[in-house]
Amino acid sequence: MTSILHSNLETDLRLASSLAANLRVLLADMASLRRTGVVTFLGSVNGALTDTLKERYAGLDGYDAFSATAAEDTAVSTTALTDASATVAVARHAIRRDISDLAVLTGNGGISAERLAASMAGEYEQLFNQLVADSVDDLGTDVGTSGADMSVSDFFSAMYQLELNNVPGPYSAILHPVQLSDLRESLRAEGGAVQFSPATMDMLSIKGQGYAGQFLGVDVYKISKINSAGGNRHGAMVGAGCLGYRIGTVESVIGSTIIRADEYAVEFDRNSSAGTTSVIGHAYVGVAILEDARGVGIVTDA
Repeated sequence: MTSILHSNLETDLRLASSLAANLRVLLADMASLRRTGVVTFLGSVNGALTDTLKERYAGLDGYDAFSATAAEDTAVSTTALTDASATVAVARHAIRRDISDLAVLTGNGGISAERLAASMAGEYEQLFNQLVADSVDDLGTDVGTSGADMSVSDFFSAMYQLELNNVPGPYSAILHPVQLSDLRESLRAEGGAVQFSPATMDMLSIKGQGYAGQFLGVDVYKISKINSAGGNRHGAMVGAGCLGYRIGTVESVIGSTIIRADEYAVEFDRNSSAGTTSVIGHAYVGVAILEDARGVGIVTDA
């Protein structure tokens, strides 16, 4: 007797496999530093006649102190005004996806031009995180030990450097997941002297994914985009005003299908002869260090 087996039916009567009805999203870092206040928004370059704007700084309000005079009638010499500047350049960034009509109509709505456009919200946030990571990579002062895991001592060293520079709080730490994991491992040896306060649901709803919690009064953020070099990760601890960013906003064009979405824009381009639709995201943004003394790099083993 010949049994009816599934393996025998796969050729004509059964599928070797089928797709589940639900479309699930692959695991990705969905952290967003842009909305946390860690990076200061400096406005738009629209109408500025340049893509690079300069932030101006002057040594006022206590930068210099009164000094004693030799005698009550001694003429005082002038004190020079210390000044500085930082530039933030806006550049174009983009992502494009093409989808055919047949790919859309044979599906069940999981992948479409509209869904690809909606996905660009997260893709823009990852661009922003990368720009932040590239910026903190250039901080002039670093703490930590090359090739060694991040420790509580490294965290204290970063705080000490900011306090030494008279950086007002609050402070924010931007760490790679490996650095955060190593920091927590180091905490186990502290015997409860200091504790890490993990993020609550309320805090996550405000600060979003990527907010890990608070340690020693410092807000800790975890992003996977932290740069790696020489076997190390280059995280950072910054005070308010260390980092800033500017944007450019795409203007509406007659006959176009540009849709503004927050700080980026999405455009649809139809290729009728090919039966395809292109979905293009445009973002004009720049992130830069505004005042180097307000931040310190944390360089530890990757």
